[in-house]
Amino acid sequence: MIFNLRSLKVVVLASFTVFMFSVFIFSDFGGTTTEASEGGAPTGTTGAPGEVTCTNCHTQNAGPGQISIIAPANYTPGQTYQIQVQHTTTDTSRSRWGFELISLAGTTMAGSYANTTSNTRIRAAAPKNYVTQTLAGTFPGQTLGATWSFNWTAPATNVGNVTFYAAGIQGNNDGTEDGDRTVLTSTVVQPQPVVVIHHGFTDFDADGKADASVFRPTTGIWYINRSTAGFTAAQWGIATDKLTPADFDGDDKADIAVWRAGAPTVAAYYILQSTTNTVRIELFGQTGDDPVVTGDWDGDGKADPGVYRNAAVGSQSYIYYRGSLSNPGGTVTYIQWGTTGDQAMRGDFDGDGKFDRAVFRPSNGVWYIVQSTNGTVRYENWGLSTDKFVPADYDGDSKTDLAVFRSGVWYIKQSSNGAASFINWGLSTDTLVPADYDGDGKTDAAIYRGGIWYIRMSSSGNMSAQPFGNGTDAPVPNAFVK
Repeated sequence: MIFNLRSLKVVVLASFTVFMFSVFIFSDFGGTTTEASEGGAPTGTTGAPGEVTCTNCHTQNAGPGQISIIAPANYTPGQTYQIQVQHTTTDTSRSRWGFELISLAGTTMAGSYANTTSNTRIRAAAPKNYVTQTLAGTFPGQTLGATWSFNWTAPATNVGNVTFYAAGIQGNNDGTEDGDRTVLTSTVVQPQPVVVIHHGFTDFDADGKADASVFRPTTGIWYINRSTAGFTAAQWGIATDKLTPADFDGDDKADIAVWRAGAPTVAAYYILQSTTNTVRIELFGQTGDDPVVTGDWDGDGKADPGVYRNAAVGSQSYIYYRGSLSNPGGTVTYIQWGTTGDQAMRGDFDGDGKFDRAVFRPSNGVWYIVQSTNGTVRYENWGLSTDKFVPADYDGDSKTDLAVFRSGVWYIKQSSNGAASFINWGLSTDTLVPADYDGDGKTDAAIYRGGIWYIRMSSSGNMSAQPFGNGTDAPVPNAFVK
């Protein structure tokens, strides 16, 4: 009898366990402390490829309602973003809520999650992880909708498009699997577009290193010592031209180019395109304009002809450029920026691959910069009116740094951290030739003195002295120094 009684207890206990497991699997969110509510949805119910949805357990109920995923349009590898999952409905009989989400690149898990509130939890089903609601995150009795927030850290590398899949339950809070409504959604987050980072306006062989190069005004000849392709020379321009080397044809090689002042419809860019070795003439600007703003204004990887026109006293100054992106008619874009006496500055100050409108105002020592990423205006106090201006990317973050040269010292405000950097290099009488000569992605402080190039290599801090040119030549990397 003792044996039989114990056997009966085992049978009863087993039956109770099966009953409670059924509650775990099939209960909707109506219970007070059910395992289903506390643990969230079972893994693999997001509706992603190869997965089921909530209707695997819950009987579907037709009616209004939707679920949406609020995520960034683009991701940068390794960066963390807030993600939101949101239920909405006009049906007030919906009063308990749940969801499950996963992010995939194809069928592979993409990124990782972190809870930021007590309303979500992460469930693992190796090699995948899911985000779902907690018991508190079912919001019992709440009508019209629900929202959950959590963090997603993007994959460490570019894995292509990432698709977020989510399935949700809009429950009727009756404690059963009947009468609930399943809703599905997905959204795609694309990799951040690759910013076109040009090797520089004096890299004539596309090896990532600036080339020592000079223009000889007496003959109109360019002499170029290419760091990989070797020596070359070309006759291009006259003594009164302004040097405007840049990559106008998008092959990552600087093109030999000059801007020649003249009346409207006469002033022009004369470009020797490196891709085809053909001549390109762009009628642009007029006498008095400053071609320092020559560069890529539309982010297509090609330099655009451009000039800055300083206004008469008390008037508005303008930047003019002819974009090469989706502009078959050659329309000129003009931008109001600056006023009388301002000096135009060139560069991509926010690192999006597009030039930003920027001026330095000598009267107060302030840089006025409009960032093309968001239209935000930056005001930066840096330098004196008597300084030479050498803005470039000295810290290798693909953003132009504010920089000036004064009495042998380079004063640089690093965009990567806002810190000031000071480099003692050169004399006041030297010609400044900043560029990336060692190919490490950082501009090197460099000067040209009597036919000798003295370069402080940013990769090592060592000096390089290279003879190239003569004392009357114009070193090309000085073309945009002001």
